Amino acid sequence: MSQSLRRLALLLGLAAVGLMGQARPALQTVEAQEFVVKDAGGVVRARLGASQSGASLNLSHEGGRANLVVSGGRSQGAHLVVTDPAGRVKSLLLVNPESVGLYLSPVDASGPPRSPRVVFEVLNQGTGGFAFYDRNGQSRAQLGSVSDDGSSQVMVLDASGKPFWKAP
Repeated sequence: MSQSLRRLALLLGLAAVGLMGQARPALQTVEAQEFVVKDAGGVVRARLGASQSGASLNLSHEGGRANLVVSGGRSQGAHLVVTDPAGRVKSLLLVNPESVGLYLSPVDASGPPRSPRVVFEVLNQGTGGFAFYDRNGQSRAQLGSVSDDGSSQVMVLDASGKPFWKAP
């Protein structure tokens, strides 16, 4: 074989190898019920999972406790929760079939109000507004459309929860 034929064969071989390298790999799908991301020290930093009730994404601080949780399910609606390092809920955004609400507290924004907090809530029938609670969980001010007829009201309440000023 002449040297020019060898060169041509070598060039064709290199071109064929190059073209094979250009082929796109088939798209892949990874399926699982849960994905866990750990840092170099083995601490869980993120968790994405699904269950019968819905799906959730948890992001954790260096201590391993979740401090941001996004979850959603058909019956419970969607939640966005931010917690402090001790696990106390500082803010909660809730969207469910009955209402939309934002709950903020320096102590704990979840459960019955037993701490200072600010609440913004709108119910499906159209009522809703802002409420401000003192450190004992007592409502101290309310602003919004608080009646079924949609009329608006502003109220300031005393320490026992009785209105001492309101309009209209």
